[in-house]
Amino acid sequence: MIDLGKFGEEFSLKGGIKYIFIIDPFITISTFFASHKFELIYSFSILFILLTLVLGRFFCGWVCPFGTMHHFFSFIFEKIGLYKKDNSLQNFYKWKYYILFFILFGAILGVNLSGYFDPLSIIVKGFGIFLLPVVSLLYKYQFLPYGIKDILFYYILGREEFYYSQAFMVGLFFLILLILNSYRQRFWCISLCPLGAFYGFLSKYSLFKINRKDSCNNCGICNTHCTVSANPGLDSFKSSECMLLFDCIDKCPRGSLGFSISTKKSDVDIRRRSVVISSASAIAAVGLMKISLMEPAKNQYLIRPPGSKPEGDFLALCIRCGGCMKVCPENFLQPAFLEAGLIGLWTPVGNPKFGYCIYNCNLCGQVCPTGAISKLTLNEKKKIVIGTAFFDKDRCLPHAYNVNCMVCEEHCPTSCNKISGKGT
Repeated sequence: MIDLGKFGEEFSLKGGIKYIFIIDPFITISTFFASHKFELIYSFSILFILLTLVLGRFFCGWVCPFGTMHHFFSFIFEKIGLYKKDNSLQNFYKWKYYILFFILFGAILGVNLSGYFDPLSIIVKGFGIFLLPVVSLLYKYQFLPYGIKDILFYYILGREEFYYSQAFMVGLFFLILLILNSYRQRFWCISLCPLGAFYGFLSKYSLFKINRKDSCNNCGICNTHCTVSANPGLDSFKSSECMLLFDCIDKCPRGSLGFSISTKKSDVDIRRRSVVISSASAIAAVGLMKISLMEPAKNQYLIRPPGSKPEGDFLALCIRCGGCMKVCPENFLQPAFLEAGLIGLWTPVGNPKFGYCIYNCNLCGQVCPTGAISKLTLNEKKKIVIGTAFFDKDRCLPHAYNVNCMVCEEHCPTSCNKISGKGT
């Protein structure tokens, strides 16, 4: 919720969407590699690393909100018969490790691409830039009951109308990832998620794992019920893929599986050649992206939020989560297309065609999770020049028609007395 306050007072943010990222070590590490900066608050992600070393890959099965969405859609697709449940082991699960190598190696070279594939960034961006505008349109055209207006818009969403220039592209990407569950359950979690790959590496060394007891007769029932094809009933059990959903334990007719301390390690079956290819691809991609980088001074449409770091640091820190755009009261901040080159896709830019930057608002700095937008005080923010206003003398009433008008002077928040509303 956004408290707009009174004119001249600082806006306040009734919530902490940025704190969802403090449990994300993938964002923490990739941002550190790209920017060489570390926010103290993100040391909280170390707790999840330690818990993973004890329990295993519990985050993917029990904490991740994007994983929960994929689990739900997999359940729906199975119920309506869009796919037949298939738990056979495939090599798709290796892809997420190659994506992880690609992003981390790119971050070392100074380009932070983590926000495009991090599940928490995707869900914040998907809800803020795509789903909320859809809900807003449903309400606008009276497809939603009137009674939910106060609860939904004033206490949850912050405002009634949302418009984003890249909503279609963001929504298409978001929906494609969900629709992939019609091909195979939790396809994103198993095959594409770099955060899952990071936790997979850690869970190789976890203290607790699913173990077989001597009473096991190798019936294979547990393997057929394993959502992620970790094969708990075989000697080739892949603990790095196990999300601790415990379906195998529940379905075992002999009670031969348990979650206990284990010293066995599970190797991640990844070819060195593929790792080299991923790294080389990162070098090529980073080179192409940097070539396409637009100099801010040479692009009049590249207007960054007030308090943004210098462009190079900004691109290294920004994770394209869309949080700043969601809280912008006047819809001024929009996802970039090519204003900053390919490397700046979906980073926030100001677009006066959609709205304006409110003089006494610094919400974008309050919500930014990585410090790409500094948290300015209200006085600091007021001193930042975003652009220079101009007026068309052919349409201005005093200039064109010699009519007294003081509207712009009355609305000027600085009271600088440099606007004359009198005719000449």
